[in-house]
Amino acid sequence: MRIAYVALHLEKKYVFGGVGRKIREHVRIWNEMGNEAQFFLLTPDAIDLSGISCFQFGSTQKFKPLRAIEREISRSKSLGKLIQKVTEFQPDIIYLRYGLFTLPLPRLFQIAPVVLEVNTDDVIEYRHRGLFFYYLNRITRGQIFGKASGLVPISQELVTRPSINRFNKPVLVLSNGIDLNAVKPLPAPCNSIPRLAFVGIPGLDWNGEDKLIEFARSVPDIQLDLVGFSCTDMPDESIPDNVVFHGLVEVAKVYEILSHADVTSGTLALHRKQLEENSALKVREALALGIPIILGYYDTDISGRDFDFVLQLPNQESNVKDNTEKIRDFVYHMVGKRVDREAITPLIDQRIKEESRLAFFEKILHDKTT
Repeated sequence: MRIAYVALHLEKKYVFGGVGRKIREHVRIWNEMGNEAQFFLLTPDAIDLSGISCFQFGSTQKFKPLRAIEREISRSKSLGKLIQKVTEFQPDIIYLRYGLFTLPLPRLFQIAPVVLEVNTDDVIEYRHRGLFFYYLNRITRGQIFGKASGLVPISQELVTRPSINRFNKPVLVLSNGIDLNAVKPLPAPCNSIPRLAFVGIPGLDWNGEDKLIEFARSVPDIQLDLVGFSCTDMPDESIPDNVVFHGLVEVAKVYEILSHADVTSGTLALHRKQLEENSALKVREALALGIPIILGYYDTDISGRDFDFVLQLPNQESNVKDNTEKIRDFVYHMVGKRVDREAITPLIDQRIKEESRLAFFEKILHDKTT
């Protein structure tokens, strides 16, 4: 198959973070499995990555209302160029990562069947971004979901959402994975003070990094490493001495920091965007590296299993505060220990998941021709 992977709006921090690595991993594995796949990216940032067709948009206006208008016009023009390149690629199928609608997006659906990847409940997601984006998405989302030939939600919970299942499309629920062949497990560190790490992006209140800072204040004998954050991203209040901010760093630096972690944590406030289930990339990456994990929500692949290297917390506002001692005990218990890779391989290995995704693509194509 010739497969075009299209992302409508990804900023540089995501392209070089877990989301971008996930997309490039998809494309690489599809090609290794005998297909011809290419990544087409619409982005507001200047990005130069080998093997990716990037189309940048933006505005130079200083007056905010005019800047928004010019930016949207630029985004529309760049999307037109992207669609032209996809047309020239002549894909059999298009895999589209959901993003905010803009013209001339309907033309993309005329090229080939489009399978839509659903990573979150977009109605709730855009509500967090302000009223303008919320209503724009509500008005236009049917132009994307309605024209799609199939959906690939990353969790069972998303399938049950009325905002998604009302479109009555063929569905493959496929949680996120990671190519375990490409990730070498890290040996357990020898820390005199146990270290808990968290990797995230500032400005997302469902990260729950605020809860971890309060945990660090209550438990001064554990060091908290916050990757992706700086002290300026935090509220104007005192930060405990056992919290270390590493800022936004390159992937190699992230791995270096994680190599010293006894435990890492997934998102701890998913409830803030009214979700219960997820299959976060950073959790899979941590497990692939061998690092025990704290979960604050139901993980599609991991939760409900008897793993001693996973600490499950309830998905509620007080989950960290109510379990401070349990978290402390878990971190101390995991010192010198690592994840059982054989146990997680059938659950999170990307290559196993891609076989299912490609089979779904084939079914979509078959159904279109019969």
